[in-house]
Amino acid sequence: MSKASEPIESLYHSVYESLEKLQSQVHDLDEKLDLKDPADIEKLERTQFALQLSKDVLENFVASGKSMTINYDKRSVTIEVS
Repeated sequence: MSKASEPIESLYHSVYESLEKLQSQVHDLDEKLDLKDPADIEKLERTQFALQLSKDVLENFVASGKSMTINYDKRSVTIEVS
């Protein structure tokens, strides 16, 4: 893939860094709290998963007519672009 113009590259990196910061906040909160409520645990896991998936999609462009499967420890996601 060719390099985008400066404003687009800057935006891309800003979004990516924001996702990393949010992941760090979720991780810190997970370490800090002793979660026992299943609803809290599920919400935190969903947040972690959504942030990681967002980063993975941002990093891996899927062209029209293609699909991509991203495998994780407990699940996998397939993205099909038409």
